[in-house]
Amino acid sequence: MSWAAARRVIAALVLLACVALGVWLSAENLKFAWRVNEDGVSPLSGKGPTHDFTNLWIGGRLALADRLPVLFDQQAYMDAIDAQVQPFSTRSEWSYPPTMLLLGVLAALAPLYVAFAAWSAGTLAFFLLALRAGGAQAWCLAAMAVSPAVVCNFLFGQNGAFTAACLVGGYALALRRPALAGALIGLLAVKPHAALLAPFCLAAAGAWRAFFAAGLCVAGLTLASLAAFGWETWRGFFSVTTPMMVSFMEHPPLHLYQRNGVSTFLLARTFGADLTVAYAAQGVATAVAIVMAWRLWRAPCADPLLRAATTALLGVMTSAYGYTYELFALTLTALVLAARDGGRSPALLALLGVAWVWPLLSVFLTVLFYPLTPLVAGAVLFASWRALRAR
Repeated sequence: MSWAAARRVIAALVLLACVALGVWLSAENLKFAWRVNEDGVSPLSGKGPTHDFTNLWIGGRLALADRLPVLFDQQAYMDAIDAQVQPFSTRSEWSYPPTMLLLGVLAALAPLYVAFAAWSAGTLAFFLLALRAGGAQAWCLAAMAVSPAVVCNFLFGQNGAFTAACLVGGYALALRRPALAGALIGLLAVKPHAALLAPFCLAAAGAWRAFFAAGLCVAGLTLASLAAFGWETWRGFFSVTTPMMVSFMEHPPLHLYQRNGVSTFLLARTFGADLTVAYAAQGVATAVAIVMAWRLWRAPCADPLLRAATTALLGVMTSAYGYTYELFALTLTALVLAARDGGRSPALLALLGVAWVWPLLSVFLTVLFYPLTPLVAGAVLFASWRALRAR
């Protein structure tokens, strides 16, 4: 057997091993998350199995009951969860801008577990529809639907699928259907740091209709939140919520919340960097991402889906506040890359295997070793950058 053939066999084995590991981790994590004690608390999180989604739901319940000040009083917030859901053995907090309450109110119209099921299925369907509109084929939709990235998102009851739908769909449609693309990107007013790269990309491509449509959507959602919930919720967000979440991010590693972190900032902190150096490292990573995105969007592109996935992955790495449930774009970028290559490159096959299992594997490696996601994301981004520049 030639060395080239041996490399393909090794890469195929790595891919198969990673897929098998992803299936096993998915099953074990789901089983562990839903194996609750007599109080309904999962040992995986010290909270209910819907724990992160519970924050969205309880926020909506408090809004409907006209008790919004509770969002900014930690003890009162925990008391509300104890009274309406169940006692958690670890803390929870409201971490979102007031625009997210618009979704929270909708979720709170149903009982918690019904709302959780609807949110999980609905955001996944939204993501798959956005992929389809962006040009993904049926096999790609099926592969993403069963990926560990989706399982990771379900484990948290988080918004990773929603965010990925807005980013990938918005970027993929920016030049073909600018109004729809702008609306998708504008929906990220509920999570503004996720859309940091969007203005640079749309401006670089001259996609001004999408640019202004996104701005109008953001303005509309902001005004809607002001009309529905009042200015005090924004004051609380800036004076209470934002400093609290920054304090979690800056806590010496590994704080409970940092075990799911994926940022360059966290990697630097884990290596012993102080806050100044860690922020500087994150600043360099963000600047590199902006330059790469600008250059990708300045030139015509023959593969809008790959560029959209790559840009979404760059966006995840621009923020110091990034988590495993946002890694949809990592798996998608590697998947599209390997498919475009036709499976000919052993390196891309092996990289796909790693990217496939990474959203679930990264937590264990972060706790045992280091938060290595920036290195894995960097490898996928480098391969995608080369492919896009070549095309």
